[in-house]
Amino acid sequence: MGAPTLLVSLTRTNAYRDIGAAVAAAPHGAVIVVEPGRYDGQVVVRAKAVTIRAAVPGGPPVVVESGTAAPAVYCEDAQVVLQGLMLRTWSADSPATVSALRAALTVESCVITGQAFNAVLCERSTAQLRMCDVSGMRRGVAFVDGSGVVENCRLWDLDEYAVLTKRDSRPTVRHCHVRDVDRGFEAFEGGGGTVEDCHFTGVRVGAVTAGGRSRPTVRRCRVSGGRGSGLVFSGSAGGLVEDCELTDLEGCGIEVSGGAEPDIRRCRIEGVGRNGIHVSAARGTFSDCDVTASRLPAIAVVDGAAPVVRGGVLRGSREDALLVRAAAGRYTGLRIEDPGRYGVIVQGGDPTLVDLTTSGGEAGVVLDGTVAADVRIDGATIQGATSSGIAAGGPGRLTGTRIRVENVPVGLVGIDTISITLTDAVLSGGTVGVAGAGQAGLHLTGSTVTGTAGSGVLLREQSRLTLRTSTLRACGGDGVQVETDAPVLVDQCEFVDVTGEPVRGADRPQVSVTVPEQPAGGADPAPDDRARSDDTTAPAGRATSTGVDVDAVLTELDGMIGLAAVKRDVRTLVQLIRVGEQRRRANLPVLPVSRHLVFAGSPGTGKTTVARIYGRLLAQLGVLAKGQVVEVARVDLVGEYLGSTSLKTAAAFERALGGVLFIDEAYALARTFGTNSDFGLEAIDTLVKLMEDHRDETVVIVAGYPDEMVRFLDTNPGLASRFTKSIEFVDYAPDELLAIISALAGQHGYDLTGPTVDALLDRLVQAVDDPVFGNGRGARKLFNAMIECQAERLADVPAPTAEQLRTLLPEDIPAADD
Repeated sequence: MGAPTLLVSLTRTNAYRDIGAAVAAAPHGAVIVVEPGRYDGQVVVRAKAVTIRAAVPGGPPVVVESGTAAPAVYCEDAQVVLQGLMLRTWSADSPATVSALRAALTVESCVITGQAFNAVLCERSTAQLRMCDVSGMRRGVAFVDGSGVVENCRLWDLDEYAVLTKRDSRPTVRHCHVRDVDRGFEAFEGGGGTVEDCHFTGVRVGAVTAGGRSRPTVRRCRVSGGRGSGLVFSGSAGGLVEDCELTDLEGCGIEVSGGAEPDIRRCRIEGVGRNGIHVSAARGTFSDCDVTASRLPAIAVVDGAAPVVRGGVLRGSREDALLVRAAAGRYTGLRIEDPGRYGVIVQGGDPTLVDLTTSGGEAGVVLDGTVAADVRIDGATIQGATSSGIAAGGPGRLTGTRIRVENVPVGLVGIDTISITLTDAVLSGGTVGVAGAGQAGLHLTGSTVTGTAGSGVLLREQSRLTLRTSTLRACGGDGVQVETDAPVLVDQCEFVDVTGEPVRGADRPQVSVTVPEQPAGGADPAPDDRARSDDTTAPAGRATSTGVDVDAVLTELDGMIGLAAVKRDVRTLVQLIRVGEQRRRANLPVLPVSRHLVFAGSPGTGKTTVARIYGRLLAQLGVLAKGQVVEVARVDLVGEYLGSTSLKTAAAFERALGGVLFIDEAYALARTFGTNSDFGLEAIDTLVKLMEDHRDETVVIVAGYPDEMVRFLDTNPGLASRFTKSIEFVDYAPDELLAIISALAGQHGYDLTGPTVDALLDRLVQAVDDPVFGNGRGARKLFNAMIECQAERLADVPAPTAEQLRTLLPEDIPAADD
């Protein structure tokens, strides 16, 4: 037998006149058929299963409406199906037009409108909405500790959200068209769910917004034409976004802020009025995302953000392509085409750029010098810029390897007090290869400058140069043109087809030029013979290959604040290597010294800086051929599919041949991360084999938290035997952090008053108890915040004096919770 059927009609004599009365009389599982008409009053369904459907699908409307604060349809502990109805409420005090509590609700081919807070409110319930039209209300469909599907629906003209997911809700929204709303899909307070194949138009805030620990999944959605942004993540939100298109928005394509950490993959952003991707004080991973024709920088990373960006094309931005301001992050494989101004601009922070490609624009990479920056470039190709390839100024440091600059008027420019260190760089074409001014320090090793119309290297004002084992070829002017009174060292360099002098100004007292030695008979000596000759003639404390004073580098290490035990351990290692070489020359047995190290300590304790110094020491002692430091993390070693991990690990190791491979947070290789849990262990196995195959060519340093590193070494029997030496980096004490800030202040021309020092020390005593403060990195961030506070304090001073501009006061120290 079929389900019992009850008829509701305004005209038939044997029918119910009221839907609520029919529901009250209906047995469990009944079907209530409603003829066209307008039915007033609330429909309540409790503890039973009923279907309420229009008698004539697609015919004259069946209107179910409530003029009170009660929902038009209320379901509690029930199973309810609504089909082909028009549902309305006319009271702004009503929580919803359709409300479900601990119910299973299905709404099909219905029109929902009115003045209630929500069209549908699903609390601890399951709701299925298909082919519905929701419009003209404050809010759309809300899931609170609920689940369900919103499919093939049209949600439009809503004051706030179209779909809300809150707390433990996990709805799926697919094949829907959402337009003219503040927020299309909003997730907060832990809400999740999936949004698939939807089209959002006319959004005023964001098509998908997530905050407060929410974790939505968004796939294959299109967002176009609105005053707001496409995807907005804030708070501690995360989630996954794949294959979305975000176009013609007045806001950003993607906004991430306040500690959010989403995983964004293969998104296409075009024609947005602000940034394509904006990351502020947050992290997140962005893989293979393209941004075209954004009005502001295609990617903006600011205020302490540290995202991971892998792949992607930034094309035709009206301003800069990538802006990093007081932030960090790792940017791998970015391709930048025809920016309106700069390819990459850094305004403070410590980003790392890996395998960067830029073409067009005014300059490839710029450090504008407003705030001190520490930038690392590991592989870059810069072409066709109209002004310069790399331009760096102000305080700070730029370190780069494997950099190629082609057809740019000036390949590398350093001004102010910037320190630039490049290894294996090639600068070709243009007018000048390298230019220094101000008090810039330029250090190039193993590099080539070729095909310049003018001089290969031009030094003016008080700029300094160290040029080692490099080649200057086909220069229309001089090889090195010295117009500076600061020290210049040209060591073991080759000059080929240089029109002018190899080094103009070589007679200046501060200029030192050493040429490559030519062995008798014109043949190059064997590497072993050259090393022995240098060892026996060089005075103690000098390198065996470049003549650089090892003790000078140790002095640089000693100049670092704190780290007493670290300095002692490094000096001991250096002395062991020296004594070992002396024993070898005396034909005495030499005990093997493990050069691979474990750096155990919290972030911000100087591990990376010491690793770079260690690499230079080993190169200058003749232990390593080059001494470059290649910094990698799990993401650089672990692939996404079977077999790719060993290739990535081998490629990273190959870049480090002759130098140091520095693996930060190495313990992450031993952790489980879902489907590629074993790939980290594969990277460890590959690494152990490569260390054995190249044990005399490369040094490996693994770094991370002390306890985590102990567990890491236990993951592979070969690790512990290769890492027999561990150096512990203890957290900085408050007085050491104060010394760091005092040094930064002096470096940048600021004064700390006595009261400021006292207040700053009190602030640092509090900070060291905060596990997220960040040690030295936190001290630099605090100093930058003090500069910003001083700027705000002086904003209302019409003409501040030089003393006011230099002096930092106690009120410039931000509160601990800022």
